[in-house]
Amino acid sequence: MTFPFYIQKAVDLGLLEAEDGRIVGCQKDEVETVLGLSRIIEKIQPSTMAEKDNTQDQEAIVLCRILTSPSGKARELWADLRCGVGIGHGQELPTQLWSSEAFCAIGTQIDMIYNGTADGASIINPQTLIESFTRNPTISALSFNQTVANLSQRETMRTYGDAESEWAVAIDLLRQARARATFKDAQHIGGQAIKSDTKLEKAIEAQQQELMTCLGMLRGSVGSQGNAVDAVEDLVSPKDGRVSLIDQIMNAREQAKPISTGMTAMDIDMEGGVRVPGQSAGGRLFSLAARTGVGKTILGVFAAVNLAKEGLTVGFISAELDKAAIYARLWSAATHQCNPNTHWAEVGDIDSPSGNREKVSANLMMAAAAIQEAGGKILIEDPWGACVDSVINSMRSMKAKNPDLRCVVIDHFHVLSRHKGAPSNEAGMLEDRAYKLMNAAKELEVDLIVLAQMNRVGMDSLSQKETPKLDQIRGTDALSHVSHAVWIVRKEMEGSGDDRHWTGNLEFWHCKTRGRQALWRGNKITGLKTFVDKSILSMDYKFSSVKQDFTNQTADSPSNW
Repeated sequence: MTFPFYIQKAVDLGLLEAEDGRIVGCQKDEVETVLGLSRIIEKIQPSTMAEKDNTQDQEAIVLCRILTSPSGKARELWADLRCGVGIGHGQELPTQLWSSEAFCAIGTQIDMIYNGTADGASIINPQTLIESFTRNPTISALSFNQTVANLSQRETMRTYGDAESEWAVAIDLLRQARARATFKDAQHIGGQAIKSDTKLEKAIEAQQQELMTCLGMLRGSVGSQGNAVDAVEDLVSPKDGRVSLIDQIMNAREQAKPISTGMTAMDIDMEGGVRVPGQSAGGRLFSLAARTGVGKTILGVFAAVNLAKEGLTVGFISAELDKAAIYARLWSAATHQCNPNTHWAEVGDIDSPSGNREKVSANLMMAAAAIQEAGGKILIEDPWGACVDSVINSMRSMKAKNPDLRCVVIDHFHVLSRHKGAPSNEAGMLEDRAYKLMNAAKELEVDLIVLAQMNRVGMDSLSQKETPKLDQIRGTDALSHVSHAVWIVRKEMEGSGDDRHWTGNLEFWHCKTRGRQALWRGNKITGLKTFVDKSILSMDYKFSSVKQDFTNQTADSPSNW
């Protein structure tokens, strides 16, 4: 068996002792110094172009690590690879990444399973890889199976070194190799442009795009290359082997029931809720505005928990609360929604544990097990002082590592810090922020629920019992403009003068709905006949939950269908 270059050199020099293709001994002090430095130097700065361009060992390390890991870990590692070489959501791993046909076929098949496009396969392991392999003109099924079997052996991984320590180096070298190949393509485009005076401007633009792609990869940013197509041509004769829209319509599956946020008040403006993976894409932005202390964070947490307990992957990004505060609200709501009422846990008991710690912990574990059993995930991030660009990068990372991400709650719009290049005035900055979030929702195909603050006009309208309007969101009307739906939430008050008091309920106003209000009824989404302009929510603040949603009384009325 042949060892990597410097391992073999160390064996030849007597620094390492080898028997039957395995390292069995070493001169410890010398090896730690000499071998460690030489391997690092070789990986960071190879001495020749031939050695520099050859990444077959790194490719084998990546595939070995994937195929010898449990399926869940394999998906995480594959997500790291995709992000490491600059591949964004919806993009395929480039075939140029692999130096052999066998590695290319295996890498392509893993990527198809990861993205959910492989026939009947959702688990990344050697068995499903072989079972889902389809006919390939470049490699036979026998060669494919043999290579998979070889790379699946832990002994194969040991010949390349320690799996943990070699992984990061392998990813870095593959990133550099892809950037180098892209750079060569850019040079070729430039050379061809010099030889010809025709289409020079387009050639320069193409070269510039390739160079920007190189920089993006080397800086670790997720790829965002455009994929625009002609709609008519794509309808009639799609390229690259894709299925035409007509065929998709004719062979479409039956509608799947959307996942509810747990609040009919929200669901009716979301046409039933959030779509499950495999159905029509997300990309909608919903704004929920309220004054501080009303409970907008609770409503965001409650929606996230309900979506997750029904099997969806949901993100919750808070630039205001730390993770401990988020967890206290989230897990209290989870116990309320997932457990019998004898196994609920109050926010206060989680935030400040007292004598009933064992019971609280057991209740949280019961709720977590229910969400996990349903296949749901809640991805939490608390980037303190984050700007909108940081939040969007967090969402891109979430989506790259979790392709099934369907919804993200952002808490909240107005607490985000000023982003780089923002207009100097606050209104312009907030407008820019709103458009950035809308574009991110469409790019990542996720529904965004953005929490925001009301302005003073909103408080005055409450005292005067006026219907709230879109101009009551603080600072800008751009957020309302780009939103699919806008909800303004305020405390329900009754009485007058000194007897005026809060009922404990919330008024949930439907200030804007783009399209129709609709819910799932029978086996399809059906529009409501009567527009619901205000819902009433009975709150249970101790458990960060909605106790009762009175929208159901209106929405479920037979006269409304």
